Order: sequence, then structure tokens, then C-alpha cells
Amino acid sequence: MFLVIIAFVLALVVFVATGFTGRSFKMNPKQFLALLPLLLIVFAAVAIVPANSVGIQYSPFSGVRENTLSEGWHFKGLFDEVYIISTEVQTRVIPGLTGQTEDAQYLEMVIDIKYRVNKERAFEVFRLYRTLENVSQSLIEPTVQRSIETITTQYNVIEILGEERNAVYTGIEEELTERLSKNGIDFISINFMDTDAGEAIEVAIQNEAVAKKEVETAQQRLEKVQIESQEKIIQSEAERDAAKIKAEMLLIEANAQAEANEILSKSLTPELLKKMEMDARMKWGWVTVYTGQAIVDVPQATE
Repeated sequence: MFLVIIAFVLALVVFVATGFTGRSFKMNPKQFLALLPLLLIVFAAVAIVPANSVGIQYSPFSGVRENTLSEGWHFKGLFDEVYIISTEVQTRVIPGLTGQTEDAQYLEMVIDIKYRVNKERAFEVFRLYRTLENVSQSLIEPTVQRSIETITTQYNVIEILGEERNAVYTGIEEELTERLSKNGIDFISINFMDTDAGEAIEVAIQNEAVAKKEVETAQQRLEKVQIESQEKIIQSEAERDAAKIKAEMLLIEANAQAEANEILSKSLTPELLKKMEMDARMKWGWVTVYTGQAIVDVPQATE
């Protein structure tokens, strides 16, 4: 709108200035030069939205329009204003945040939060806050503080700084995502740069961590001893089973040998022994020899 007013003022000045010849005012062809400043109106009807931004149209007659302008060139009303809102990721470091724990302790935090304006709801952000600086001061910082307070009251200080740390951080992230989305802001990430609970609390947490580590070490040693004992038991049982099996095998062999001997003794009847003696004599040609002390039969192989 300001550019339109300038164009009309310049056109009027040129028209009047070129109309005077001497001391009298008279219409003349030079006055057509007054049309040149009106060309500025063309620029007043064009809006340029840079990359990673949206344009918010404001009309003095109808107010803020919900339809935002995307990146690039756009035509607009001569009296409309286009405000540029960046949709790039914004980073804000917020110190001095506090949270009360379930056991009435206080934590002091320094966080780094990343967020951006939602393109489809940029008109809401503009209507409520106008600038990104106002968004940071009036929305981001209070919302982070309330989100931290909501989550830290569910845990005691030992849990927050110890084994439940990740659960606390996840809870704060979820709380921020929900709260910011209601105001047209997309939550990106949060980084807890420092969490301080005081020296006394930190010493107590450190001592608890040392004690817990000692318990874990003792438990590991106990488990190792139990495993080694179990292995020895298994080994002893295996050796005992092996000895038992060997004894059973020896018993089986002894029984088999006894049974074979019994069968053999039963099969050697006097008739069988006599027949075996006769067969041998016939095969070897037995001869009777006097040794000087006794008479014995000696086999002699036949040719």
C-alpha cells in the first residue's frame, strides 16, 4: 500500500511540474510523463516469497487470509501486505529451566530445542505471534517449561538422573510435540545440554551407582561359581556314567566268556575226545617212544 501511495504522489508532482510554462499552468504533452511513476503500481501488485518461507497475506479490508503464498512470484491486491514467515528449522538454547521431581527435589536444565512453523498453519502463527522472535519468547520457552514440569513430577530425582533418564526425555519430547502442534509448530528435536540437581544429590547418585556396580559384580561372580559347579557336577556324572557303562560291558564280556566256556566244556564228551585223539594219530602217525623213564606216544608227520 505504501508503494501505491508513493506512485500516486510522484505522478501528481510530475503532472503539475510539467504543466507550468513560465508562470501559467497549461496542459501539454510533457504531462504524459506523469504516467511513468504509475508503473510502480505494477510492482505493488507482485509479491515474492523466498525459498523455505511462506507468505501471509494481510488485507486492510478483510484481515489475515488463511491461504498462504508458497515460494515464488504471486499477484496480490494493491493494498494488501505480504509478510514473510520462514519455515526453516529454528534452533533455540534455553537455560535456567527447572523441574520439580516426585520427591520434591528441583532440577535445573539447559536444553537445545529445534522446531519450525507448519506451512499449512503459518497464518495461525502469524495471527497470534506475528514474528518468529515472538514465537520463541511467548510460545517455545513457556511450553518447554510446562512440558518439563509435567514429566519430572512423575519420577524421583534418582530415577531422572539414573536408569529412567531416557524415559523422562522421551516423555518430554512427546509432551512438546503435542503442545506445539496445537499452535501450528512442528517439533523436531530436543537436546539436554545440562541437568543439574545439586552437588549432594549427584554425590548420592554416584554412590548408588558404585554400590549397584558392586552388586552386579558380586552377582556375576556368584553366577560364574554356580556355572563352574554345575559343569563339575555334569562332568562327574558323565565320568560316573562312563564307568558304569564300562563295568556293564566287562560284565557282559565275562558272562559271554563263561557261557562260551560252559558250552565248550559240555561239548567235549569222552567219545569226542577219543575221536579227536584217533584223528590226530591218523594224521601225524603217532609212534611209541621209550624215554628211559616212561613210554609216551609222539606224533610224527607222514610224508
